[in-house]
Amino acid sequence: MPAYMVADVEWHDAAALEKYGEGHSELLAKYGGEILAASKDVDIIEGDWKFRQLVIFKFPSKKDFHAWYRSEEYAPRLALRLKHADGKIAVIGDPE
Repeated sequence: MPAYMVADVEWHDAAALEKYGEGHSELLAKYGGEILAASKDVDIIEGDWKFRQLVIFKFPSKKDFHAWYRSEEYAPRLALRLKHADGKIAVIGDPE
């Protein structure tokens, strides 16, 4: 079953975001991941949800998501994002 990652991220450094984005799609693809949607224009239908930018990713499975997220290739990008952005991330799919 596919796994979906939902991310709400606000970058504080445009240069860091640009560096993070370089080759990002290719790295995602290596683990079967793809970006389905990304936008700052989010319509909140219910509740008090303060999105800054919503990004929805799809992976073949939770196992593939975790392989990407914990990979040596992603580690420098993750460190960059954690240093220069605030975010919330969740992933759903079948248990591993």
